[in-house]
Amino acid sequence: MKLKSLVALLGLTASLAAFAVPLVPNSSAPSAIGPPFGSEGNLQSMADNLFGAGHINVNTNQSSAGIFQSATPGTSSTIPTLLAEFTANAGTQSFGIWFGNDTTNIVSYNLLLGGAVATDAVGLTIVGNTLNVFGPSGGCGTHYTCGSFTDARITSGAFGFFFKASATSPTYYTLDQLNAPDARPDRVVAFQDGSSTNWLFAYEDGSDFDYNDMAVKVESINAAIPEPETYALMLAGLSAMGWVARRRKQR
Repeated sequence: MKLKSLVALLGLTASLAAFAVPLVPNSSAPSAIGPPFGSEGNLQSMADNLFGAGHINVNTNQSSAGIFQSATPGTSSTIPTLLAEFTANAGTQSFGIWFGNDTTNIVSYNLLLGGAVATDAVGLTIVGNTLNVFGPSGGCGTHYTCGSFTDARITSGAFGFFFKASATSPTYYTLDQLNAPDARPDRVVAFQDGSSTNWLFAYEDGSDFDYNDMAVKVESINAAIPEPETYALMLAGLSAMGWVARRRKQR
């Protein structure tokens, strides 16, 4: 390998190591939604109840967004509400929020806990680098988390959500890139009705992929626009790799 090629590769490696792996949007290819088991509720009915019949087709109207932002930062609450659970893990699974800059720099907080039941809602505000989580005091610590958490990674401009079947189970994020490398990383699907700031997130914990194992409505959020520097880093890396490939062909 020529010296210039080696320098280009080393420069690319150093840049990626310093920034780790940037967060990128999910694939726009929709996930196949399987039929519900037995008498379990189905995802299409949940979407119809939330957005209105005919507004969302759960097989074709999935969002590729994996990172979100507050629709009205600093002035109103984001409200996750449990819609339904159809799984043996209902008593242990949780829904939460994560923040981070790249794949190696994520911080997460549980919001809805194993004791939560349908219609339970937890409020949250993000003020600077502080996340405030609150709900009726009778459910704190059992149905939902309550308290304030401060971390440099917390921001109202870029966050995502996650599901877990239990404390020892894998964490599955709204951003597929963060999920365990199995045959189906798309364990979470997301839906938005037009310009509405209400979203539906649905989770699959098993192998039937009916995405009804936990469904949560989240109010007052929008899909986040990736930071320009994220794309700049990716383009720089791809350009360097392309330059190396061209130099190899010219030898």
